[in-house]
Amino acid sequence: MRGRRGLPLVLAFLILAWGCGGPTVRTDFDPAADFTTFRTYAFSGMTDLNQGGVLDNSLIRKRLEQMVGEQLAGKGLQQVGVDDKPDLLVHYWIGMKEKQRVESTGPAVGMYGRRGPYGYGAGYSGVTTYEYTEGTLIIDLVTPVKNELVWRGNIVGTLADSKEKNLQMAAEGIAKAFAEYPPKRVNP
Repeated sequence: MRGRRGLPLVLAFLILAWGCGGPTVRTDFDPAADFTTFRTYAFSGMTDLNQGGVLDNSLIRKRLEQMVGEQLAGKGLQQVGVDDKPDLLVHYWIGMKEKQRVESTGPAVGMYGRRGPYGYGAGYSGVTTYEYTEGTLIIDLVTPVKNELVWRGNIVGTLADSKEKNLQMAAEGIAKAFAEYPPKRVNP
């Protein structure tokens, strides 16, 4: 019986952890690419995944470019202009999507048992629906000569009502994405 009293506390913690957790970050790269040859980069633009134009503004662009630029500078890359023939072009995609999460509020409550050949029982299980906005940021590193994608960072998280919290989450996601950059080269 003792374990049942702790169950609501554990469930509450898991719900809070799910909602407050950082962004989900995934990266992928071309294993044949030699990342040691990339020394310069230039930003090539931003694409609004929703194509609504709401996210495509200069303030967001400046903040994202600063965050990505800090990570790349920390890895030894230097920013140059697009006309200066950079080794890599940085393009990023951003989007927002309204989503819903449905959760059961607990086990069914009622009488259960078996009476005769058909049995009987009654129960109720409540359901709670949460609406939230999911934000996505995709960062692509592309070789300009061949126009080949060599690295991609995909960052997805639940957006808050606060611009500061969203910027903090973006910075955290970008840092996680570039944590293992440059990736180790796989020898054929």
